[in-house]
Amino acid sequence: MFVHANDTECLSGEGLCHLVDEDLVPFPFPFEFRTVDLGRRSIYHSAAILENGADMLGVVMLEEAIELRKAGIKTPILNMGPISPSQAEYVLEYDLEQIVFTGDVAVALSNVAMKKDKPAQVHLKIDTGMSRYGVHWKNALSEIRVLQLPGLRFVGAMSHFPMSDAVDKSFALLQIHRMKELRKSFAEQGIEIPVWHICNSGGALDLPEAHLDMVRIGLMNYGYFPSQDVRRPFALAPAMQVKTKIVSLRTIRRGDTVGYGRRFMAEKEEKIAVLPIGYADGYERRLRNVGQVIVRGQKVPIVGGLCMDACFIKVTDVPEVQIGDLVTLMGRDGDEEISPHDIGSWIQSVSYDVMCKFGKRLPRVYLNNGKIIGIRNILLNSMV
Repeated sequence: MFVHANDTECLSGEGLCHLVDEDLVPFPFPFEFRTVDLGRRSIYHSAAILENGADMLGVVMLEEAIELRKAGIKTPILNMGPISPSQAEYVLEYDLEQIVFTGDVAVALSNVAMKKDKPAQVHLKIDTGMSRYGVHWKNALSEIRVLQLPGLRFVGAMSHFPMSDAVDKSFALLQIHRMKELRKSFAEQGIEIPVWHICNSGGALDLPEAHLDMVRIGLMNYGYFPSQDVRRPFALAPAMQVKTKIVSLRTIRRGDTVGYGRRFMAEKEEKIAVLPIGYADGYERRLRNVGQVIVRGQKVPIVGGLCMDACFIKVTDVPEVQIGDLVTLMGRDGDEEISPHDIGSWIQSVSYDVMCKFGKRLPRVYLNNGKIIGIRNILLNSMV
């Protein structure tokens, strides 16, 4: 077993994919496999997702897709991130599906496809309102005529919701209308694309009219609903926890201060525990004096400024606390729980941001039915 020097771990796997009501989604249900750590880039996660009924995996970097292929994953993989023309070779070499919305990439994929005598399977990326990637919806029909090059097989057309998990669904409904009208226009011009998709987790829950041919589930894979405003037709079990251990205990007196910037001053005698995790590990500096952790089943406050490699918690009211005690930064301990939504609210951000930031210095411990099935220490490039 490899254990990082700071003895802090990302625990994941329990509850993964405990999310689908059989009657909710009667169509292909591919699961988005998002970036580093929303998209924990784990072979274990991919295997669990596929075992639970996914038809496809999605990534946003070629490197993620290649890692999955090298691990033996044969399932279709869609790279939803942009590529440069020089990367077109990898799409064909690793049998990937790729979004397309620019001429230079389409030409590069066409050239490689013709050279290999193998079609490049692509999804037309359409911007229906996100203003990030894709051909503008007003120009989509004219653009696809330019992009329909020899060797390219358009197997999908996709867009993305910027706001599907809020109470106000008006803009999402407008995007759905745009996609459906485009599909009709394409068909009238003899352009048949078999799979149209726009849905993320929020859309899958609240917008059945947006399901089209496929939905892309991201955050729900990890056991959390995308917001407080979406329907919750089933229970989710969180698939990720972050835990560490107390490495130092200090008794401070009235007037003593804690951490850089002296941002916490004791008004009376207090017991302070030091944890070996800081902002270099993705644990946000903005948690100072507002965040909480769980020790011995009890929530306690984070105090003082977070260091690069350490942070401080006040454990004065925790009986018999000692060095080596397990501390839950995100997850459940007894009756108490801290979710990424909680952390996001403390730092005035969102759960996605929280989950993505836990970095490569934290070993990943993978669990299935309470048993450890793997440990990954990215710094040591090891998997056991």
